[in-house]
Amino acid sequence: MAKTQFLGATLRLKYKAGHNEKNEPKFAIKTYRHVNDTHTATALLTVARAIASLSSQPLDSIMKQETTELS
Repeated sequence: MAKTQFLGATLRLKYKAGHNEKNEPKFAIKTYRHVNDTHTATALLTVARAIASLSSQPLDSIMKQETTELS
């Protein structure tokens, strides 16, 4: 049976940063590293929304990326 080990996670906030010359949306992504595996999705969402409220750009999405080692 395979084993998994949590190595780390990042929280990524994607902001709408305007439009390009073809009127396609542009985005800016802010990454916060060292997210612990004990943080719940609800807690991360609350923190991400609080951080986003400090920005002048509208928030588009919130993502959590995890890195796991398989052995």
